[in-house]
Amino acid sequence: MLAHAAASLDTGARRVPPDRRLTRKDRRMSDWRRDRAERASPYLDWEFRNRPVSKSQDWCSVRIELLADADGGYVAHLEQLAAVVEAGREPDEPADALTVRMSADELAMLTTLIDRIRTNHAPPPTDPRDVRFFIYRPEGIANSPRANGLFKTVYVGPPIPGLRFETGIAEPTDLGKPWTDLTRQVAIGIIDDGIAFANHRFRRKGGNSRIRAIWLQDVERPTKDFGVATGQRLRGDDLDKLFAAHASEADIYRAFGLIGFGDGQRKPLAQRVSHGTHILDLAGGYDPATEDVADKRPLFAVQLPSAASGDTTGVTMASYVLQGARQIMLWADKISTSLPLVINFSYGIAAGPKDGTHEIEQALSEMIDRRNQLGGPTYLVLPAGNNYRERTTARMDLTSGATHHLDWVMLPDDGTPNYIEIWLDGDAIAQQMPRIGVSLTPPGEMPRMIDAFEDGDVQVLEDDRKPIAAIYGHLAVVPGQPDRVRFHLSVNPTSARWSERPAAPAGRWRIAIANGSDAPLTAHLYIQRDDTPLGYVQHGRQSYFDHDAGYERAARDGSYTGPSSGCPMTREDTLSALATGAGALVVAAVDAAGEPAEYSASGPTRGRAEPDCAGIADQGPAHWGVLAAGTWSGSVVAMRGTSVAAPQLVRRLADYLESRQPGPVLELRAVTDGPVANSAVPPPGAAVLEPIKQDAVAASPRDKARIGSFILRPSGHPRLPPRTYPRSPDSR
Repeated sequence: MLAHAAASLDTGARRVPPDRRLTRKDRRMSDWRRDRAERASPYLDWEFRNRPVSKSQDWCSVRIELLADADGGYVAHLEQLAAVVEAGREPDEPADALTVRMSADELAMLTTLIDRIRTNHAPPPTDPRDVRFFIYRPEGIANSPRANGLFKTVYVGPPIPGLRFETGIAEPTDLGKPWTDLTRQVAIGIIDDGIAFANHRFRRKGGNSRIRAIWLQDVERPTKDFGVATGQRLRGDDLDKLFAAHASEADIYRAFGLIGFGDGQRKPLAQRVSHGTHILDLAGGYDPATEDVADKRPLFAVQLPSAASGDTTGVTMASYVLQGARQIMLWADKISTSLPLVINFSYGIAAGPKDGTHEIEQALSEMIDRRNQLGGPTYLVLPAGNNYRERTTARMDLTSGATHHLDWVMLPDDGTPNYIEIWLDGDAIAQQMPRIGVSLTPPGEMPRMIDAFEDGDVQVLEDDRKPIAAIYGHLAVVPGQPDRVRFHLSVNPTSARWSERPAAPAGRWRIAIANGSDAPLTAHLYIQRDDTPLGYVQHGRQSYFDHDAGYERAARDGSYTGPSSGCPMTREDTLSALATGAGALVVAAVDAAGEPAEYSASGPTRGRAEPDCAGIADQGPAHWGVLAAGTWSGSVVAMRGTSVAAPQLVRRLADYLESRQPGPVLELRAVTDGPVANSAVPPPGAAVLEPIKQDAVAASPRDKARIGSFILRPSGHPRLPPRTYPRSPDSR
C-alpha cells in the first residue's frame, strides 16, 4: 500500500554505519508491537503503561453529562444520579462496592436543583451544559465505562494519589451569607499556582482581606472542609481571623503546610517569587496604605496543586482548572448572578488541536458562555504563549504518495517524557486514515513505516521488553467540525534518575509521514511543552525540531531567526493550545517600544487568527520583565512572559466594567471550519475591547499575527517608569 512512500523514506534517511547503530553494547530494539489504547487520553495511556504494577486503585475526577431520559428531559436522570451518588454505586454493582462519589458541595448543587424543579422555583433544564457534573470513580472503572443509560463520560482526569472516600456523604461547606454588599463591584478571579493570600496588596486599609474566598487545592487531608474532594477553601472572614491570630505571614502559611518541606512537596510560597502572587497583583493588587480600596475589586482565587502546575502537558491540571473556574462563578453568583466577573488563567501548553476543541478550552468556553446567557457578564483572559522561538511547531503539505521527514532532537538528562501531537486535515480523512504512514526512528536505528492505523490503535516500541516509545492513532470527531486524524508520539525520558521508566536514547529521532492516500493532506506537528516551570526542581528539558533547511541567523546576535523556505518548521501557529477557544480573550507580549517580545507566540491557528491585543511584558533588552509583588508583603520582583501581559487586560476590563455597570455581555464567536483567514470575524469580547482599544496604541499591521490589533498602555501599576527603545530590524 505504501511501497512508493516507503521508498521515498528510505532514500531520504541518513545512513548510519553498522558499527554505530547501537547506542550501547548489545542493545537491539525489538519491532513495533500493535496494541489498543486502554485510556482515552494518550498521555494517560502512556503513563499507565509505564507505571509500576500496583494492586491499589486511585480515584479519578470524571466529568459527566446526563443523557436525556425517556421523556426527552433530564429530571428523572437528575434524581437517579443523586440516588446513585448517595448509594455510592450503580444499581447492578455489589452492595459492598464503592464506585461513585461526589463532593458534598457538588451533591448539594445537584439536590438543590432537583428541589427547585420539584417546587416549581426553577424550570427543568433543557441545555446539556446544565446537566454536567463532576464525580469521582476508581481509575479502572472510570476508564472502562459501561453504557448505563444515565450519563456519558466527557472527560477522565488522571489518578489522584492518596485520595480516598468514606462510605457516608460529608456535609457541604457553609460559605456564609450572600455577599450582597458587593453588588455594584466587579470581581476578579484567578486560577494559578502560589498565591500569597496574606500579602498586603490584597488587603483593605484596615488589614482585612479583599480575597472573598480562596480554594487551596493542594492542602492535604485532614481538613475541616469536606465540601470539596481535594484541598480546603477559606472565606474572607476565615482569612481575617488568621491575620489576627498570627504575627507573621510565614506563621499563616506554616499553619496550612504551605511553606514546610516535611512532606517533600514543592512549596511555592516558601520562595521569594511566586507566579500567582505576581499575576494577581498585576490584575487586582492595590496598596492599602495609599489607596482606600475598601471592597474594590473583590477577589476570588483558586490555587492549583503543585503536581498539576508542574505537569506542562496540561493533563493533570484539567479537572482542577475546570472545577476551580466553576467554583469562582458560584462564588460570584453568591454576590449577584449579574455581577461582572473577569477570570485570569495565565497558563499555556504547546500541543493540541488548536481549533477550540481542547477539553480545557472547550469546557471553559461553555462555562463562560452559559453564565453570560444567564445574565452575568463573564470574561476569561489567557496568555498567547511563549514558544515563538522554541522550534516546536511544523507544518507539512503532503501530496498523494509524498513522504516528508523531520528530526526530533531530545536532550540528555531529560527526566520527563516527550510528546508530539500530529493533526492531519484533508478530504475524507476518516476513510484515508489507514493509508497514512508514520515512522518514529530512534538514533542509530533504521526506519520502519507504520500504517493501517484505526481509531484507538497504538504501536509500542520496546527495548528489552519494556516500552520506550509509542505512536497512537485517533480519529477526532467533533459535532459541527470536520473530522481530523491525530497521531500522538510518546517517548520516555532520556534519564532514569527521577523515574522508574526505562530511559530512551537521547539524540536525533527521525519522524516521517507518508501520504498513501489519493488526496492531499496537511499535517500540523506540535511538540508538547516540556520545560520546567519557575521554582520547580529541573526535570524536564524541552525537545525541539531540526531540519537541514532550518537555519537562518539574525545579524545582530547570531540567534536563530526562522526556517528557510522549504523547511517544515514554522513560527506561525505557535499560539498556546489553550488560547484558541471561542470564549477567551488572548493577550500577547511586547516590549516598551511596541515590538513583539522575542518569545510571544504567533497565529494563525486553525481556530484563531491572532491574539486580541498585547501588553508590555518587557521594559527593554536590558530590563526584561515587569515589576509586581513578590511572595512577601513589601517585596517586588520582575517576571516576564505573556503570563504577565494577560492580567494587565484583566485590570483594564475591570475598570471599564465598573464604569459601565451593569456591564455588557460578552459576544462569543463560533469556531470556524478551517484556518482562520477572515479578519471580519469578530474576536470574542469585541464589544468590550472596542472602548479599551480607544485608549491604546495601534499595533503595526506587520505584527498583527503576533500581537493583535492594539497594545495596552501601561496602567501605572508597574513600578518601573516608562521606557522607550529604538526598534531593531533583527528583533523579530
